[in-house]
Amino acid sequence: MATQQKIAEFSGETVRNVAGTLIWLARPPEQSEVLSQNWLADLLENRNRDKLRDAIKILTEVFRERHDAVATVCSTFQERLQKAAEDFPPGREMDPDDIAVSALEKGEEYFRKEREELHDVRDALQRTGGAETHGSEVFAELERLDTLFKDLVASYQELRWAIMIHDGALAPSTGGTCASGSEFMASMENP
Repeated sequence: MATQQKIAEFSGETVRNVAGTLIWLARPPEQSEVLSQNWLADLLENRNRDKLRDAIKILTEVFRERHDAVATVCSTFQERLQKAAEDFPPGREMDPDDIAVSALEKGEEYFRKEREELHDVRDALQRTGGAETHGSEVFAELERLDTLFKDLVASYQELRWAIMIHDGALAPSTGGTCASGSEFMASMENP
């Protein structure tokens, strides 16, 4: 007997769950002493090459693990969400409870901040010897993770706008469309 698999319907809750999962997966593992805020400065000041080499290995592995965890979920869900949004019935609101849009905004903000932190780490590594001192692998993994986060921000924005445009088209119209910016400004002044 063959059973037919039912695909979950697109909803704000689904979007929220996927966005939250990606944020959760992207978070670094528990901060060890090696990855504390001043770890690189302390290691360089003490000139302990073995500890520095071990710290760079751990940092490289953290970048790799974070990338791989997020990329796995992205490859499974991002395309499905985008397709479901594109195929959503035109007469129904996609995000009636405003769950999806706010979750996507939260995700965009999270991944932007993460990118800023990655840029700070990159700058610190560059200032303290760059690839010659720390090896190219840590920079390759950092760039890979940064690119994934950049793509996630773009994907979140695209999906958020698709939802807002779709739902905005369903909102009751107040009277018409403006043909120019000056007409719009006039309508704002004379409601």
